[in-house]
Amino acid sequence: MVRKIIFYSVIIIVVVSAIIFLLPTQVINNASLSGIQIRSQLWNGTILIKGSVYFRPWATLTISPGTKVIFEKSKDIEGTDWTKYADEFIKKHNDPTGKKGYEQSHYSLFGKIIAQGTKEKPILFTSAQLQPEYADWDQLILLEGSKLDYVELSYAHNGVNIDGKNVTITNSKIHDSLWSCIDIFSTGNTIEKNEVYHCWHQGIGLKKVGQNRIVNNYIHDAQLSINCENGAQPEILNNTIKAAPINPDCGNGIGTKELPGEPDTKGGTYNGILIYPSKEEVGVNY
Repeated sequence: MVRKIIFYSVIIIVVVSAIIFLLPTQVINNASLSGIQIRSQLWNGTILIKGSVYFRPWATLTISPGTKVIFEKSKDIEGTDWTKYADEFIKKHNDPTGKKGYEQSHYSLFGKIIAQGTKEKPILFTSAQLQPEYADWDQLILLEGSKLDYVELSYAHNGVNIDGKNVTITNSKIHDSLWSCIDIFSTGNTIEKNEVYHCWHQGIGLKKVGQNRIVNNYIHDAQLSINCENGAQPEILNNTIKAAPINPDCGNGIGTKELPGEPDTKGGTYNGILIYPSKEEVGVNY
């Protein structure tokens, strides 16, 4: 009898502990975060990212409407080698953000993220600097099941990186990314009814064969609006583009509307230097 009582007591303690562990903790206004997070969290107010933040796969980050997530940055570490992501395009333009020192001083947010704002109260991901610039922070990395709705994301290095299946990005503005605004490395994802612009590798880049939907977006003023690599062939439907051609490898899409016009900016800069010009003129200060 005593053994049964002890056994059931242990079971109750384990279950209660698991429930407590799985319940999200609240992170409120003016909090600052960095490092590995093992519990689900609910963010409200203004949250300062002071180092890269990584949520474990079992944890979910939920962000309330009107929340502002701002990213601090540190000074670049000079004299480091190229990262594994530095392709010939990056090296040709002598892009400092392709070096390992950049990764160590500019920060990312990684995890399953449910960020559902409203038209009146969008959720913001942006630089903490008073005068923000391209690549002030690194990127938002989304795991399986993430959702962004009525979000505005700006002044990142590589915008949104979709690294898990069944992610949706809707009704959002993704802009002013030195590399891509949205990169997709998985399948089953939907990018719909967004405005995407000032992206100096591509607005939306697809890296994997399989079903992805790119529908009813306005993509403008970028090196490419949609770029397909490694045999990717997404569904491209009813998008509007301006000064941002679709890579011919993607096909033209169905119902694509192309507006006339020249790029509305000289291109993407880093520390005041033009790195990726909308018209080739590398290394110009402005």
